[in-house]
Amino acid sequence: MAKLLLIALLFLGLPGVSTRAAEPARARLRVGVEANSAPCTFADRQGQPAGFTVELLRAVAADQQLDLEYRILSWPDLMAAFRAGELDILCNVADTPDREAFILFSTTTLVMEGRLFRRRDAPEIRSLADLAGRKLAVTRDSRAHEYVREKDWNLELVLCASLADCLQAVDQGSADVLLATHLVTAQLIRTHDYTRVVAAELAIPDFSYRQHFGVPPGATRLLAALNEGLVAVHRNGTYDQLYEKWVGPLETRRLRWRDLQPYLPPLVLLAAAALGVLFWQRHLLRRVVHQARALRENEERLQLVFEGSQDGFWDWDVAGNRVLRSPRWAEMLGYAPEQIDAGRDAFIALVHPDDLPRLLADEQLIRQGKDHFSLEFRMRARSGEWKWILDRGKVVARDPATGEPRRITGTHTDITARKLAEAESDRLQNKMQETQKLESLGVLAGGIAHDFNNLLTVILGNAALARMDTDASSANQARLDAVVTSANRAAELCRQLLAYAGKGTCTIVRLNLNDVITDTTRLLELSIGKHARLEFALAPALPRIEADATQLRQVVMNLVINASEALGERTGTIRLATTVITHPGPAAAEAGLGSDLSPGSYVCMEVSDTGCGMPPEVLGRIFDPFFTTKFTGRGLGLAAVLGIVRTHHGAMRVRSEPGQGATFRIFLPVSQAQTAHPFPAEPANG
Repeated sequence: MAKLLLIALLFLGLPGVSTRAAEPARARLRVGVEANSAPCTFADRQGQPAGFTVELLRAVAADQQLDLEYRILSWPDLMAAFRAGELDILCNVADTPDREAFILFSTTTLVMEGRLFRRRDAPEIRSLADLAGRKLAVTRDSRAHEYVREKDWNLELVLCASLADCLQAVDQGSADVLLATHLVTAQLIRTHDYTRVVAAELAIPDFSYRQHFGVPPGATRLLAALNEGLVAVHRNGTYDQLYEKWVGPLETRRLRWRDLQPYLPPLVLLAAAALGVLFWQRHLLRRVVHQARALRENEERLQLVFEGSQDGFWDWDVAGNRVLRSPRWAEMLGYAPEQIDAGRDAFIALVHPDDLPRLLADEQLIRQGKDHFSLEFRMRARSGEWKWILDRGKVVARDPATGEPRRITGTHTDITARKLAEAESDRLQNKMQETQKLESLGVLAGGIAHDFNNLLTVILGNAALARMDTDASSANQARLDAVVTSANRAAELCRQLLAYAGKGTCTIVRLNLNDVITDTTRLLELSIGKHARLEFALAPALPRIEADATQLRQVVMNLVINASEALGERTGTIRLATTVITHPGPAAAEAGLGSDLSPGSYVCMEVSDTGCGMPPEVLGRIFDPFFTTKFTGRGLGLAAVLGIVRTHHGAMRVRSEPGQGATFRIFLPVSQAQTAHPFPAEPANG
């Protein structure tokens, strides 16, 4: 009771009572310091004791004139030495019921809070049930060890010699979780760079305890001296200085009333100023309400303008990579606004790949200083179709330092209908030009062929008469034979010119196109190269057409020979196929038939090869008279084929790409007549 009264008087500081106990014997006191419990106690680089509790004890010893010597040990060795009577003072020891039997505790030196720690990549711990089956690392005989033994947590204990060993076990994976004081563990993590160990999410509220100095039972005078010294260092501010030095960087100290006292006058002035600002703010708020109402009315007017123009509006925050889009912007692509992400990438993903480089290049010009822009490109709608968009905008804010755009606004306009109309206009214009060219060439070729054919008739007639008057063994006979042969070839060329011009004389009969192809098979096999292989896919029960069989054979021969030459020395396949197509219809659309043919049924002959194919610039000229990519003097070739097809009121389509071969399709109308009759073909109208 006397000791308690003395401690109370020391705390109250009553007059007449000395704040210093009777001077104890100056025997050197042996102090036990835990080796690795920073920032409370640890060994510095020179092996000397250091830390908050060590410096606190030195301040107490200086006040009470105590002579100290230190022994730095691990916690289990520290407890063993204390029990053996080899130590007089224990630093930073927690009071527990088990320890009260052999330790007297001083007043509190530091309040410590316990915490669970886990590996960063381990599952989170949010409840005690998450601890089941895990390995828990604790320091042997520590407060955490005693605490865990009292709990029924259904886990496996991993006992270590020190807290540092516990941390290493969790870091290396030999333990799953660690229970220790938050302050000391946080210091060790920072010092030893245990970046893979973090505090667990589960709080342990009842695992907090107070640190004390501990002395052996019976050392009451030493305990009183330690308590008196602790009171003195609290009063003179030494304790606060040591706390801020060692504990403050890791754990903020709880705020006390006396800590706030120096700041009360400024806080009162600040409160008064806040009241004044509040009254002024109310005045400003009334003005802001009026301005907001006016702004809202202006926004409503602007919204009506945009709705009337059917344009979509967008506002791009470049720095934040967020785009605000109006409902109309998304509606023209078939989306709701919430279905398109607010980032720039969502817009880029909808742009046609062929148009994207041009858009990005224009965007680069904006970053280099261009303020206004207008660009047309395609975007994918929700239905999958591509829509043409006119994008117009302006840079409204730039970074003053770098010149980079900060904010860009603009509009989107759906111009798909206009683009389709322009494409149709271009197609009709090209078709008209092609028709005019073919008609002009046809008139020219027909005139030349008629005049030239008349000259050849005279040449052939006179040559025949000369041959009759010339001896068969004469050298002149051979020359006349050469004249007749050349004249016959020229006459054949004239017939091709007339066929191209649509002015040849045809013998039209009702026939089966399959029969024409079959009759020509032997001749085709002799005409193609040795590396080419013929394949046939002829449709059965093919309807009859009205055509000149000789001219159709010429068409088949020309197309097959061209295919063979496209194969060259490579092994390949030439395929002849026939089928029936109704126009208009899905099959006709797939075949490429357009509005240049009348509605009805058509027999289609397809000649395809696996040859070298043709680039676009060659494909556009293959029907020009005398055009060839091989060598000169090849005649009219495909130009004559086109003339024959036009003579029969049909159409011709070609599809080819370099390295992908070529496919020629001939479409001839199905016969509606019941009898065969010969008649001259009329000129085609293109």
